[in-house]
Amino acid sequence: MRLSPEQVERFYHIWFALLRFVNEQRQLISEFPTSGEEGELSTSDELQLRDALWADESLLQQFLATNPAGLGVQDLAVVESWQARLTGSFFVVRALKTSTVFLSDYPPQHAYAVLGLLRSVEEAAGLPLPFYTQAVLLPFEGRITYDGLLRSYNAVFGPGIRRSLNESYRNAVEREGLITSLTPSELSLNEQRTLVQDRNAKLLQVFRKHLVKTGLSLKMTEEHTANIAAFAQAMLTREDPPRGLFDMTVEDVQTFLHTARTKTTITSFKRFIRFLLETGRMKLEQTQALQEVLKQT
Repeated sequence: MRLSPEQVERFYHIWFALLRFVNEQRQLISEFPTSGEEGELSTSDELQLRDALWADESLLQQFLATNPAGLGVQDLAVVESWQARLTGSFFVVRALKTSTVFLSDYPPQHAYAVLGLLRSVEEAAGLPLPFYTQAVLLPFEGRITYDGLLRSYNAVFGPGIRRSLNESYRNAVEREGLITSLTPSELSLNEQRTLVQDRNAKLLQVFRKHLVKTGLSLKMTEEHTANIAAFAQAMLTREDPPRGLFDMTVEDVQTFLHTARTKTTITSFKRFIRFLLETGRMKLEQTQALQEVLKQT
């Protein structure tokens, strides 16, 4: 759940060169370590320099333009990629085998797979999951890490909040998958479609199980599931970029029903939207407009 030792060494080589430049420009601390190794700069000094850096985009641009540390082309490219950083507050909700999951605290919520530096994120924070933190996420060698500094809060979350976080995490992963890069996707259109189709298939599998639990016959369960799958294929996954079922709009449903309207199809949409609402996968205000269209149809 962290970068390799070689990656960590490279990260801090770049990071401390950047912080040294910030201090030269702003004179925030009296003496900057000469070796620039991790741990030689106090946390309070590093926070002060870090906050100054991310608060003023011109510092990053000046560093890139002048390259005062004499970084190589590839290391400068890393610094340039940090323009795509993500700063905000997050719920740290999962410790997976390959990463730690940061869940954004604003809608629509996204789940980010973050790698630690010298230690995993949860070890560095020293707090039990889930916890709330402020962080700056950075792209690094095709993955996501952070700048090594967290402002975390040792708050105890009750069962209701934990349940809500689990639900938000599930919804984010079902909607768009676990985000593993902050830079633009290099996937081909076909690869993007495959990912969207896989997420739709998993959602429809849950929908199918939900219908069975309600006592619906197997025949009708399969028919309703097939109708929603046909809608996704016709209206969403063929788009560029492809969209998933969570991204459907009122216009998508209206257009599909204009050409494929049957009593069973309308019922399929009613059941699907009710399923999304009842399982917390879609908010009430999102479903109301869709339900109104179905009533009019």
